[in-house]
Amino acid sequence: MASMTTPFQLENTNIIAMEPKFKDGIEYNQITCGYTGPLQQVCPKCGGKMYKHGSRKLNITDTPVIGKPAKWTIILPRMRCSQCKEIWQPELSDIDENHKMTKRAYLDIAQRSLKTTFSSVAEDYLLTKMTIRNIFTDFMQEKEGTMHFRTPTFIGIDEIKIKKIGEVTVITDLEHHTLYDMLNGRNQKTLTEYFMNMPDRDKVLWVCSDMYRPFQKTIGDAMPNARWAIDHFHVVMKANEAVDEVRKRVQDSMSKRERIDTKKGLAYTLKMRERDLAPEDASKLRACRKAERYKPMMQAYDLKEEFFEIYDENPTSKENAQKAFAEWEKKVPDDELFHKFKELAGTVHHFYEQIFNYWDCPIAISNGFTECTNRLIRENNLSGRGYSFDVLRARTLYRKANLNALMKSGNLLIGPVIPENGPVFHMDSADGTEGTAFDPETGEILD
Repeated sequence: MASMTTPFQLENTNIIAMEPKFKDGIEYNQITCGYTGPLQQVCPKCGGKMYKHGSRKLNITDTPVIGKPAKWTIILPRMRCSQCKEIWQPELSDIDENHKMTKRAYLDIAQRSLKTTFSSVAEDYLLTKMTIRNIFTDFMQEKEGTMHFRTPTFIGIDEIKIKKIGEVTVITDLEHHTLYDMLNGRNQKTLTEYFMNMPDRDKVLWVCSDMYRPFQKTIGDAMPNARWAIDHFHVVMKANEAVDEVRKRVQDSMSKRERIDTKKGLAYTLKMRERDLAPEDASKLRACRKAERYKPMMQAYDLKEEFFEIYDENPTSKENAQKAFAEWEKKVPDDELFHKFKELAGTVHHFYEQIFNYWDCPIAISNGFTECTNRLIRENNLSGRGYSFDVLRARTLYRKANLNALMKSGNLLIGPVIPENGPVFHMDSADGTEGTAFDPETGEILD
């Protein structure tokens, strides 16, 4: 067949043939081409004369052609030195021999993997999904060295638990609402090593987290200028736990039927803020106040509400918040029924400085954004399946929404151009639901 020229032709090659073929019932384009570039006539090693020494066939994958997978067979000449026997063969600038594909295919696969599943990309390229996964991982490891995020001034630290991985530490920039990094693990050694190696760690001024005691040493050792503020959500959450404990204890004296009715009717309502109660729920609580057996639950509910109000009614005054806590603590009954509220008061004393640091922070510091980020990576459908932390981290950290936010805030120091209408990571849920499924081989998040 006569040679031909096409827009997708590779540099220094000439297409000899293009024909349709089939593999596993899928049609693809098989393209054969020869080398047309210059030949090495003088040995680059010793200066001797080179002579022809047969040829080599290079089989590679390319981007789809006319909507079908494309495979190339490139016939490359070989030259041999007449003196030192050195072998020379041409290198093609368009080819990534390490991945056995064109560079445009490598880039296209990596970028498409940011918005769709590995399986879908694999079908378009007639490759295995594990090959696509490995290409994606290689690409992200390359970008890791060229993409640097500015160290946040206000850091949020939280964790999620993922089956087959365990605890994952999530680190966010609370000032600019961006994800900074994810760590596989949460023990003090892992955290300290990471933060000790973080660039410009002396520029971190605030760290917001839950009441995980090892944070204190990590922050003190690695971030000498940072103050630790405990997220108020984790503090007030314990008030909800306390009121729920009182409800359970009150239910213990009831019949089975009464316990079921009480749990169904009040378990959720007692955790609601009074300001958010629907008329039906408010009516339930008014009825409870009139019934002697339910009065301890309502006393617990009022204690819970007053604890929340320490934050609500004193948004700017640390001194007033401290006074409000002291007054609240006096109202907690000595009755063993309210021991969880006593524990809550003890927790506040134990973390007194860190809890009330909340009022000193110049921004409204909260791990709310970190919790939202966790929803992007939380799983609920991983029983009995394998999983890759590296894939999860890459597809979360380098998702378009995160990179766009980093660029707009000036915190992406070096990195790629993010297209206005380019791909968004497949795991960004449109409806905000947490339920996600995973590919058992690649660990990829699916619909």
